[in-house]
This record gives sequence, structure tokens and C-alpha cells, in this order.
Amino acid sequence: MRLENQSSLNERNFLTEQLQESPYNAHTYLRRANCYERLGFPDLAVGDAYRALLLTDEVQDESGEYHEQAVEAFEQAWQSFRICAEHDEGHTDTEDCLPVNGEGPIANSDGQHSTKTQEEHTDELSYDSITRDCAYNAFLILTRTLLKCGCLNSAYDFARRGLMAFPDRQQIKELQKQIVGKHQQNKLQQDPAWDLSSFDPKTDLPEQGSVRRELYPWNEHEPDRFSESSLQFLNGEMRKVAPKCEVRSVSLPLLHESALPIHSIEPSTVPPAIKQLGIFATEDIASHETVLHESSLLTANIRLYDPLCDACSSPLPSISPESLSLSSCPSCDDTVFCSENCHVAAQTRYHPTVCGKADFDIVAKDPSPSAAANALYLLLLARAVALSETQDIHPLDLPETKYLWGDFTPPDMAYAHSTSATEFSASRHLPFTFHDNVLAPLHLLEKMDMDIFAALPRCDTWVLNTLFAKFRATASARLSTRDGKPEVCAVHPMWCLANHSCAPNVRWEWGGEIRFEARGDEDVQGWKEMGGQGRRWGKGIGRGEEVLNHYCDVGLGVRERREWAIGALGGICVCERCIWEESQVSSHEQLLS
Repeated sequence: MRLENQSSLNERNFLTEQLQESPYNAHTYLRRANCYERLGFPDLAVGDAYRALLLTDEVQDESGEYHEQAVEAFEQAWQSFRICAEHDEGHTDTEDCLPVNGEGPIANSDGQHSTKTQEEHTDELSYDSITRDCAYNAFLILTRTLLKCGCLNSAYDFARRGLMAFPDRQQIKELQKQIVGKHQQNKLQQDPAWDLSSFDPKTDLPEQGSVRRELYPWNEHEPDRFSESSLQFLNGEMRKVAPKCEVRSVSLPLLHESALPIHSIEPSTVPPAIKQLGIFATEDIASHETVLHESSLLTANIRLYDPLCDACSSPLPSISPESLSLSSCPSCDDTVFCSENCHVAAQTRYHPTVCGKADFDIVAKDPSPSAAANALYLLLLARAVALSETQDIHPLDLPETKYLWGDFTPPDMAYAHSTSATEFSASRHLPFTFHDNVLAPLHLLEKMDMDIFAALPRCDTWVLNTLFAKFRATASARLSTRDGKPEVCAVHPMWCLANHSCAPNVRWEWGGEIRFEARGDEDVQGWKEMGGQGRRWGKGIGRGEEVLNHYCDVGLGVRERREWAIGALGGICVCERCIWEESQVSSHEQLLS
């Protein structure tokens, strides 16, 4: 690692310790946001800058929930600034005392630094002006980093709000022009005939951005999944749900968009490999035999009043006057369980954190079909936080999340910690928007009566991003019969250890609990070949063979499956079937051309 990158990383760690001691200090959030931006993590800078902006609002609002804490933190920062000024009269770089970015507190309204002495500035500066400078820098960082994440709509909105409060600040005006210019450039590249006259930046800018699936260098919660102790733990858990299986390490192709051309006609092309975990049979498993049967509390559903178990999300059993009533929480009107086991597990492991908090998750219920998937991931996040708080365990140390692999991008220190990183130079496959990754999670935490600042050690933006990456890589879902969109999802830690193949040897069913069943010869589909039938999958699973799952509809064509895999797996699928079928399709296209 380059010296300046290590220095920035050390600074980030120091500032994080300061925030744990003083979580209402907006200046420290801004300093860490600048640090994240230098390290090449603009998404994390967005989270810190927004927290800083919230704290400046709290200072101004005497009725605010965190007003007293925010005022105290600003007063401490103000006193530190005055002490610095008194002890170092000629010193103009006050970052260590009053850290800001760009046009700081000793800049004139036009952004030009004054020639006055530090003592004169100290006399002129007021408590209110420091608060305003803090707010300005929060707007500036939010606009700049959201632009880098590709969230142009939110970036433009924060630029607009920043200019309403600070109409003469040139840096935000320039960023606003860059946002519009970037969108125009993208549209013209897609369609040279695009009509600029119909463009309205307030409504037409895209919001969906993306970031890397990062294994952050300061993440001390990620285990060595291949260590003897990890494998011993995982195999102990595996025996509970799949007695004829064990977990082993396996070499898999490294999936990236650039790892193999999506229309490659070379079946022998082998992409780079990466070490992963997989499930292997320890005994012969017959056709249609149950391979795995697993339940989970890390579940979510987006239907507001559907009759589902609050714990496992399975349908509630039918009741009659003669039958016993269903288990429910006496303090919550609509929290019902499918069994006493689920009731006990909920009360022990997650429900006390949300008990009595009516509609805490309503923000993600009954969303539009296009927002269904993101709403489910948000609700999974809420359940993970509830599990964490109830059991007093860090969210990344939960047994449901600890060993999940989030398809993280392999470390690229030359990129990830580049002081000149203005654009992500590697593939970005973690969807990111300001609403879904920053605003909605903070709103949900507040609905759970959590202090969004004091909860930083467990709910920092990097923690949430890591959880989102793990959920998107491992969660299974049940599709709605009404609109075909996902409506219920869950994370089953053992199930998701089975690797994907478009020629799987198991089929699975989702109904609160999840089951693997070994495929039989009569229910498998042939590999498609142009003009005829290709090879067929085998039946059952032999001892020592890997259990191969499928994460998509294996009845789709190879091009559709590979396009899906880019978002879900982080790159195109290079399983044996995909490579073989692609060669058939490509050869047929060549014959027709």
C-alpha cells in the first residue's frame, strides 16, 4: 500500500474512534467523509456527510431529538478552534481543530480566502457561521460523492438545496453543471439523436447508481472461512440440516464482466479462479431424496397484512373454533407465529427490539413492483439489526450473517486506496441509491427507537453496505403470483453455501423453510443445442460429488441466464452448460451471417 493511502486509512481509523466517543460531532463526520473520498469510497462519504447535515439541522432546531447533544459537540469544536487560533496565530490550516472541506470557515462568501489575520477571523467568526460552514461542506460533499456513485438525481437535488442556502458558492454551481453534463454525455452515447430540448434535470436524471462489493480493510468481523475452526463450525451446523453433506473448500472461476466475453465461442477458455466454499455429499443420495432442510429467522415479507409467520415467513396454518389459537405476541396486535417454536425463537432472538413498535417497518411494505426487491433487502436489514440488538451481537457476527460471502470484489489496493480516485475503476455490482442505502435505513433505525448516531459502531454505512452485499448474493425469494415480483425472502446460511450451476443436481422449494431435493432423470431438462437435443443432467448425487444449486430459472436461454448472472453473481456464468450452449448459439449465428 502506498504511504499516503496508509496514512488516509490510519486517519479513518482514528476518526472512527473519535466518533465512537463523540457520535454527535458533525466536524468529525465531515473529516471522515473527506477521508473516505480520498480512499475511493464515495458511498461511505455520502453516509457521513448526510449525518453531518442532520446534525447541523439539530443545532438550529431547539425541538430536535438530538439538539442538546449536537449543540454540545459544536461548542466543543468551537472551543477547540479558538484554542488553536490563540496558540498558533499565523497558522491558516485549522483542519485538526475545525475540519471542513473546500471553502472552509475562514473563506469569504465568494469562496476566496481572506488576507485577515487568524485573530481577526476568530473575532469575526460566530457560532452560527461555523454551523453554516459545516452545512455547506455537507452539501458539497454529498453532491460530489453522489455524482461519483452515479446517483445523479440525488446529487442534483443536494446541489439545488445547497444553492438555495448558499446561492453564491461557486463549487456547488460547477458540480451542478457536471451532473447535467454527465447525463447529457451518457444519453448522447446511447442515442446520438437524443433531444436535449426536452430534458428537465429536476425529473429526468437517473437515480440508480452502483458501488463495489467491498471487503473493507478495517472489517475485523469477516472470518477466515477456510480455517479449520470455521469449517468445523460450519460442518456442525450442516449436519443439523443436511446429514449426508459436508462443507469443503472448492476452486471456482472468478466472475467479472471482463473475465470472459459474454458471447465467447471458446468452450476451453478458463477464467481466473477463486477459492470458495461448497457443499459435498458424504454418502450417495438417491433421486428425489431430501438433501437439506433448513429454517431461518432472517426473513422478510413486503405484504402488509398477509397471513404469514412473523418469524419464518411461512403461511399461517388455518384455524377453526375447535382448534387452538395461534401463538402471538401479547404486546403486538399483528405479530403472529405459525408455531410455538417460532414464537419462542422470536422472543429470544429478535422480537424484543421491535416489540410494541407498531408499523416500524411500514416504510418498506406494499411497495411498487419495481421497488419490491430493494424493499425486501431493507427489511432483511431490519431483521438483522433486531437480531443484533436483542442478542447484543454485532450484525456481522451473527451466525446468520458471519459466514455469508457477498461476492466481494478482490482487494485492489492500487484502486481502492487511490488518492486520485475520482471514478470507480473496477466493476460495480452493488446497487446504490441515496434513498435505499442511506435515507431508508436511517429512517428504519429511528422507527426502531435507535439513536442513529450512537448506534454507529453497529450501523455505520460500511456495515450496512456489507450486509446488503451479503443479502443480495445469498437471499432466496418467493415470487408473487400477482405480478411476478419477489414478495417474501430469506437468508438460509447453509443453503447458500451450495454453489450455482445452470446444470444443478438439486431442486429447491421455498416455503418459510427451504429444502433441497436431488433431481431425478424424469424432471431434468436437456442442454439446448441448435437443431436438436444436447446432453442431459444426471440423476441423484454420488458420494463425493458437489451439491449444485441454481439461483435463476435454468429454463432460460444461455444469453438471458448470463445477463442475469452479471447482477446476481457479479459476472457472467461460466458453468459447463453455459460455455457449451454459448458455443452452439455462436456457431449457429456465424452460419447465418
